[in-house]
Amino acid sequence: MELVQNKDIFKNITAYTEKVKQDIYASGSALIIMKDNRIVHEWYSGTHHFEKGAKNVNYSSQFNVYSTRVTYVGLAVAIAMYEGYLHLEDKVGDYFDKLDKKILGETTIRHLLTRCTGLTIKNDNMQREFVLGTNIEGKRPDLLAEILHKATGKTVNEILTDRVFKPLNWTNTEWITEGKSNLVCDINSPDSYPVLRIGSNIGDERNLYVSARDLALWGNLHLNKGLSDGRQILAEEVFDLATSIQSPKTLPKQLPKFGFLWWIKDSAVSCEFDELGSDLPEGSYQILGASGCSCTVIPKLNAVAVRMYNSLYPYGNKDFDHIKDIQSFGNLVVSSLKSL
Repeated sequence: MELVQNKDIFKNITAYTEKVKQDIYASGSALIIMKDNRIVHEWYSGTHHFEKGAKNVNYSSQFNVYSTRVTYVGLAVAIAMYEGYLHLEDKVGDYFDKLDKKILGETTIRHLLTRCTGLTIKNDNMQREFVLGTNIEGKRPDLLAEILHKATGKTVNEILTDRVFKPLNWTNTEWITEGKSNLVCDINSPDSYPVLRIGSNIGDERNLYVSARDLALWGNLHLNKGLSDGRQILAEEVFDLATSIQSPKTLPKQLPKFGFLWWIKDSAVSCEFDELGSDLPEGSYQILGASGCSCTVIPKLNAVAVRMYNSLYPYGNKDFDHIKDIQSFGNLVVSSLKSL
């Protein structure tokens, strides 16, 4: 991976990233910006936690990316769709015998991928909160992972390891089952002890740890529609599915639009709930996790921006506006890139 540093051009976004690190009580952070398949800015700050003896954050440090992981589930589903195992209009009820078919109604995989099922499901109990396809809700990658396994016989992790991670030699992307020295701990509050989230390696839990470089390469793989160093790792159509607007036409125009769980910039309508900055061009797409980690892909600028944090504190802190923050980050990415 070619590295070209432009520190002066990116001083504002670096300063902003450091300021947010302080504001949210993160112990560590990272920032990578790629342009034309090269790293044009790479920066690391802080430590893996606040306790004595903590390692400094560096290129091999793996952060828990939380909801950023849903795009990994989305790509695995896109692969399965391209290969004919699944279809966007498959009914969710066909995959879950214990769920009430009447309540599920016409709910499809499309609705799950674009966060508009209108359902709350806990264990086998389900109820409808709003009419199908008329509002947006939280993410349910666990349900998608279960559907994927039933359709293909493989887990999210198995599919992505075989088709992406191993071919590209991404050694710092993994669902963590046990602790190791290059994992960055979560900080739940200023007074809490650092923790690691350990789980299964199926790919349906919130235990995906990724280095900043690997996450930037993840965004860049999407940007190039499966092309990496001259090799077509996956078919272009897989990425067309995952990164184009798939939200149903029933969704009100003022609401954010989604691909396969990516937030996608639709310039036709601005939305106060949209996590994409106002200066990001149409067609840009982004994902943000609870720990502050994010990946922003900007096709019109041929660029990717990744930032990493390890704090869960903002989501319990009413004084921190995470939507305004990620919008500001995206706008700074654009202004920085335009100065190159």
